[in-house]
Amino acid sequence: MSSIKDDLAEIKRSLKEEDLKKANKKIKMKFRWPFGWKQIMNRSKKKMDQILVFYLSIKGNVEKPRLVAIEEGNMVVVKGKPYELDPRAVWTLGKFKCLIIKEIDRRPVSNLDYIEIKRRGDATDSDEFLIKAAMKAVQLGPKKQVAKAGIAIVVVIIIGVMIYLFTQQGAAAPVINAAPQVVHYVPLSAQELAAQALNGTV
Repeated sequence: MSSIKDDLAEIKRSLKEEDLKKANKKIKMKFRWPFGWKQIMNRSKKKMDQILVFYLSIKGNVEKPRLVAIEEGNMVVVKGKPYELDPRAVWTLGKFKCLIIKEIDRRPVSNLDYIEIKRRGDATDSDEFLIKAAMKAVQLGPKKQVAKAGIAIVVVIIIGVMIYLFTQQGAAAPVINAAPQVVHYVPLSAQELAAQALNGTV
């Protein structure tokens, strides 16, 4: 015969299992577009003279996607404003093709300005960015304390070297006593001088 404590423990265990199942179910749920959005997106697959547009407003909102007619001269008009339609700026979103347009920019969002971004140094694949990111990761990592200790040791060494140099400047410069070289000349006889004069060594 089970006691009340055992019954309570069993109930708690079953509640925990149910909570875990619910949590797992939420995690496994796939992202779903709002119904109105999905309907417009599905219609875009059947329309050849229209394109699906995601519009980023000046207020910072992503507006509901819309189907926009493609005008002559590769252009679309959204809210009375003309925007360029470059086939290279068309994005693939699963089964759908779409344009992403910023209200403030006539050109759609694309990767066409890659060279300009790289020239500015803002490209995410640039070496400078990777080095900065790596340095930041090292600073934020678990070895932060070790890095601080290393910096402290280097600072102490620099201070020690500076103190040594300043104290050496006050001391007198060492004097080197070099004995002058004495050259001894051996007198030559008249015959030796004449011989050297003939040879041209004098």
